[in-house]
Amino acid sequence: MGRVILCETTPATTSYIFPNTKIEVFSYEELCFYLYNNIALISEEYIGVPMFNWIENELHLGELADRLRELKEKATTDLTDLLTAILTFKEYYTIPEVKEFILQLERMKGLTQPQFRKLQADGFLRYHKYLKALAIYDEILEQYPDMQNDKLLGAIYHNKAVALAHNFELKEATEAYLKAYELTGNSGSIYEYLLLMATTKPREDIEVLAKYYKVEDMLDTLYDAIEDAETDVTGSPIYHRMEKAVFHYQKNNLTDFSKRMDTVIEHLKSEFREQTE
Repeated sequence: MGRVILCETTPATTSYIFPNTKIEVFSYEELCFYLYNNIALISEEYIGVPMFNWIENELHLGELADRLRELKEKATTDLTDLLTAILTFKEYYTIPEVKEFILQLERMKGLTQPQFRKLQADGFLRYHKYLKALAIYDEILEQYPDMQNDKLLGAIYHNKAVALAHNFELKEATEAYLKAYELTGNSGSIYEYLLLMATTKPREDIEVLAKYYKVEDMLDTLYDAIEDAETDVTGSPIYHRMEKAVFHYQKNNLTDFSKRMDTVIEHLKSEFREQTE
């Protein structure tokens, strides 16, 4: 869930899974944390019977479940009412924090459709649902071609580039980073562009690009980041599987090579399936 959460209530044996992100929560505290930090990804349809039954049967919080059922039956109840009832049932969040949460909900009602959809896409991006995020970014760009908001448009292109890069669509990602930089002049976009280019081109070429964009001071930080990333990759389980597969291939042990590559491919397929669920 992104941080250590101290659970004072009894954790569930069966998780509740949010339909759109597939994120699992096992306790009242985790439920509150998810709801509080993912406002744009929560719709009223998700706060319904399946969640109420889970709260009652798994968390043993029948009083809260009954309260939510009563609220759901009222024609005047909205999403704010339901979420506030959950967050205030116990004191996981303070009163000022809950008030700030309600203000965020109210502010969200004032967003334009492109702004709101971007928030949703950003939420999917945060949970590594790159294909879902990409679909929404593209939808915004297609439906609002004449958007007169360079800051918002630049942020959309930047985050689209992040999703493309994670999906190994590197050429498209570099183009999106440059478009974001063209719109906003944000140094973060040109940094990510150079970082991506540095994975496929020699340092001399990157130095020329850095000089062209007048960001030579970024180079040391950029190559330090690449070195750190290479260290992380070489320490990962998937890298070691690949190493062992290559070793068997070089030794002409094709049966062992095939078996090990099958596990690598299955791992990658599993990651891809998680994006599309």
